[in-house]
Amino acid sequence: MDIADKIGAVLIAAGSAWVFLGALGLLRFPDVYTRLHGAGLSSTAGITMILLGVTAYFSTRQPAISLLSTLALFFILLGGPVTTTAIGWMAHRTQTPAHQEQLTDELEEDDAKH
Repeated sequence: MDIADKIGAVLIAAGSAWVFLGALGLLRFPDVYTRLHGAGLSSTAGITMILLGVTAYFSTRQPAISLLSTLALFFILLGGPVTTTAIGWMAHRTQTPAHQEQLTDELEEDDAKH
């Protein structure tokens, strides 16, 4: 095993742990907004680590796979935050109830203007 294999294995294991924590967040958090926060952050970070691990592992063996995983990483980093933001906005616009202990609704003022 060379150093690229070890780096790839560590990154893939760390990314898998992040994705697992995001799955636990989906089960534990009380409302759509906090679930979205947990799942969005953990999936973007976890998938980023997994794809970086794949890139490191295949960098010397099959450079084409490394190129494809880098391309997939670009689209994940571009689309993940945009998607979670859009889902959050739509949940708020459809008046999906938040957890009772939520302190403020920062978008309420914006909705009053429209």
